[in-house]
Amino acid sequence: MSGSDGHRLGMDHLGVILMTLLLGGSVIARVGQYTAAQAGPAVVLSLLLAALGAALVLARLYRVVTQADMADGLYGLLVAGWGRSMARVLCLALLLECTATLAGAAQSGAGHLHAALAAAGASSAGTLPVQVTAAAGLLLLGATTLMRPARTVLLVCALLTVKIGIGVLLLALAARYVHYAHWIPWVPPATAPYRFGLGGVLAAAVPLLGIFASAGLALGVPGLPVGGLARRPLTMLMVLVAATLMLIALAALQAGLVDYPALASSRPLTVALRSHPQLSWMLPWLPLAGYAGLAALQLVLLMLATRLALPLWPLGNEGDPPAACVATVAIILLATLLALWLPAGVLPAMPGPVGLLVVAALCLGGLQRRSEVTRSPADAVLGMAAAALCLLPLLR
Repeated sequence: MSGSDGHRLGMDHLGVILMTLLLGGSVIARVGQYTAAQAGPAVVLSLLLAALGAALVLARLYRVVTQADMADGLYGLLVAGWGRSMARVLCLALLLECTATLAGAAQSGAGHLHAALAAAGASSAGTLPVQVTAAAGLLLLGATTLMRPARTVLLVCALLTVKIGIGVLLLALAARYVHYAHWIPWVPPATAPYRFGLGGVLAAAVPLLGIFASAGLALGVPGLPVGGLARRPLTMLMVLVAATLMLIALAALQAGLVDYPALASSRPLTVALRSHPQLSWMLPWLPLAGYAGLAALQLVLLMLATRLALPLWPLGNEGDPPAACVATVAIILLATLLALWLPAGVLPAMPGPVGLLVVAALCLGGLQRRSEVTRSPADAVLGMAAAALCLLPLLR
């Protein structure tokens, strides 16, 4: 890969991390739920609107990186834009959310493993509780993050390849069973404000925008030279386009396999496949793909949390390997305790409101510090618009 050594990452690593933040969580399950409750088959329009908004956010982040090319990582960008005190507050809040999300993703992944075993016909009598399975998975994945960042990202790439590969296989095999009648009406008539109709399409686009905009947290992964983004401005945009097309294809597929109200489930693709016995052999593979994506997301979140912890705790500087190991072990233990003590479903499984606040702060960062001579009106408008889009999902 393009990193100069095992501790530095390149733009290809950035693409893998961005794709993991976009597709690693249970995004397609959310899309199925929004299809059933808000948008109907027109949820593909919601995905397009969310992608357009996220493209604006990523364009602003590109401007921030090019204007603060001496800053290293998310913490450095926040310090350059908001000062050290505010940067510490934001990073501490994001560190806590990443730790909670890490435990929630581990519990969700354990649930997918149990579902895969059940779909394969394995007996549930000897299955460990979800919390214990989640804790064991966290400890195993945490051990891999003690490797060099480039090797950890290589493992993330392998896990993400499993998820995307199963998704592509599903598209190839299930497309012939799509019935166009399930797509009619494409935009169901509105039954209430923001429930179906164009209002429902907009309502579904807002939380999807929050998921897409959270991809800006990739700037906080250790070893990533954010200044390299200035030389490759299209990397983030190309990944966003690829992820959007993948989600649109899967959204259209599951809406075409079954009547869209049936997708009101935590596993809508499984519901869609069960209506076609010819595809029943793929049922164990769907939760396996979900687990692979969540495992990749856990690795990225753990790398991000470690990077956030180093400037906050007196553990040494980022280039000190023992300090990074201590921070990683502390975060793993805390997340493992959360996964053991809290019931499944309580913790978030994807980055949430604090992540969006941090991305909004990045979009606005530097506007108040730049002089009237150097600050252009276009920068101010772009920054405020991007920040507003990041904050919009928090107002629902």
